[in-house]
Amino acid sequence: MTSEIKPKARVFVADNREFPDPDPDLSIDEVKNMLADFMPELHNAEVKETEKDGKTYIQFIKKVGTKG
Repeated sequence: MTSEIKPKARVFVADNREFPDPDPDLSIDEVKNMLADFMPELHNAEVKETEKDGKTYIQFIKKVGTKG
């Protein structure tokens, strides 16, 4: 009898909104780039991972920068 390790569900958080995992086979950077098409500020965002309630929450934190 083989036991499969089931990966934890991922939830992506950007701008205080939760987004379901579009594809568990995608890397975090690929998902970030996909979301950045709609939220360009994510291109330079930092990534923070936390685990809660059996899920992995991946939070994209916008970097504050200066223009010019």
